[in-house]
Amino acid sequence: MKLTAEQRKVFEDWVRQKVEHHSCQLCQSNRWKIGELVTIGSSDVMDDLAVAAPNMVQLICQNCGQVLLFDVRLIREWNKHDVSHSGIIM
Repeated sequence: MKLTAEQRKVFEDWVRQKVEHHSCQLCQSNRWKIGELVTIGSSDVMDDLAVAAPNMVQLICQNCGQVLLFDVRLIREWNKHDVSHSGIIM
């Protein structure tokens, strides 16, 4: 799923605050792009016991394509209007 402009800005600011000049572990490149919003977890919609899967944001190396995933529940300001995640953010 595509990120909204607001989500992209929040993630971009958060990454810049947390990680300065991160090189790719595979190719040592410093060129990254923000990818899509993906959900990791069970794809079985009939599984009543399944835990709600977290949404993850992709950070993609523009040289080799390595993908880093970040759990949006840990990104402050991501869901500032969403009460359901407010207890999770520390």
